[in-house]
Amino acid sequence: MMRIRNAALAVCGVVLLAACGGVQGSSAGPQGGGSGFTPTTSGPIQVGVLITDTRAETARNGVGIVSPYRDAAHAMIDAINARGGVKDRKLEIVDEAIDFSSPNHDTAFEAICQRFTKDKNVQAVVYDGLIYNDSFNGCLSKAGVPIVFMGQTGSPVGDETDLKNYPGVIAANAVSVDDRVKSIMNKAIAAKYLPSGSKVGVVIEDCPYNDRVYDSTLKPIADKAGIELVKAGVKCAHGYADNGPTLALIQSLALKFKSEDIDSVMFLTMYENGLVYYFAQGAHTQKWSPQYLLFHSQGGAGSMKIYPVDQLTNMRGFGGFPDLDVTQPPAPSAAQAKVRNDCLANARTAGLAVQKITDQITVFQACDAVRLLEQGLINSGGLGGTEKLVPGIEKIGTSFVSALTLNGATKFGPGHHTGMELTAVSSYDLGCKCFTYATPPAPIG
Repeated sequence: MMRIRNAALAVCGVVLLAACGGVQGSSAGPQGGGSGFTPTTSGPIQVGVLITDTRAETARNGVGIVSPYRDAAHAMIDAINARGGVKDRKLEIVDEAIDFSSPNHDTAFEAICQRFTKDKNVQAVVYDGLIYNDSFNGCLSKAGVPIVFMGQTGSPVGDETDLKNYPGVIAANAVSVDDRVKSIMNKAIAAKYLPSGSKVGVVIEDCPYNDRVYDSTLKPIADKAGIELVKAGVKCAHGYADNGPTLALIQSLALKFKSEDIDSVMFLTMYENGLVYYFAQGAHTQKWSPQYLLFHSQGGAGSMKIYPVDQLTNMRGFGGFPDLDVTQPPAPSAAQAKVRNDCLANARTAGLAVQKITDQITVFQACDAVRLLEQGLINSGGLGGTEKLVPGIEKIGTSFVSALTLNGATKFGPGHHTGMELTAVSSYDLGCKCFTYATPPAPIG
């Protein structure tokens, strides 16, 4: 099972891989403990680096990128090795790529998993995360190999059930689908954007994790606050051919919601940036501007250029990723500034051209993931695998400073494998015609 996610709108300044689908199936059950995993205690520590190849998609319609994460991840790993590695052991890179245009992503991911775990003996995988694939998560979990996402930009990596089923899934600056909904709903209610009697249209991909979160998290919050939900489902894609009909449906939902007197819209999906873009085009055509309840309020200067102004003015954000939330992000703390400077220095030492903000974000995403992996390996005594490395990451607690999240704050611990810790409310300011934070950072939910 898989979902294509939007790596970061900021990576290319357009709707990056927006609403591009993949195969989904029923939710997987709890995975095995990785009894076949072979830990290594000497010699190099093999680390899989997986990126998404979207060149064919780019050539076909101009929507997509060749993932920039490989070079950035290599630069960060090279920097670790230049310092002597971890516990006097160098990290050895095993490169793989998933072709976005593959006719069957599940089959392609299965082959990659086998090469990582059978042909090679990788102790962990770092992955750009452009395609969220439950089958890949499950395969690595059964093999006892953890996966560290580097390109989430605060997007979810499954719901709490998925994260329990796949204990090796780690994300430096992401959230669960449950936490994403909690931040949006609870902070929208507290900010009085959603008074009792509000009517919210929910565009939901009918994927298992989204259905679970709608029933167990979203609906109870709405019911308690006296908010009516109107659900409109789109297909949880089973292949690339599903994209066209899904996008057409997204645009048509604007007319449906307008006719039903919906006052606010939210998206229960893995790739919010893609769906909100197409929905906003439909709403603009209908001369209708609902209130948008988003995790990221499309606040980047590049993002705003692709939206009609009437759609921007009612967007509210409830995320924790300043470079996507607001137009002029606040200055980083001293600790976060140091992390950023170190990440950029490593990239430039490797010869990467880091000029635009989009280049920096790519570097910071890869840097967060590789630094988290390094700290986990230090805590585990250089031992990889889910059984040893994941507790090593859990020991980090709140000491890991992200290059990307609000204030650099993160939190890890037993059963808590998504790092984003703080979110804030952002909204459109008519004075500056930009997005600004309306509240200080606060814990999710």
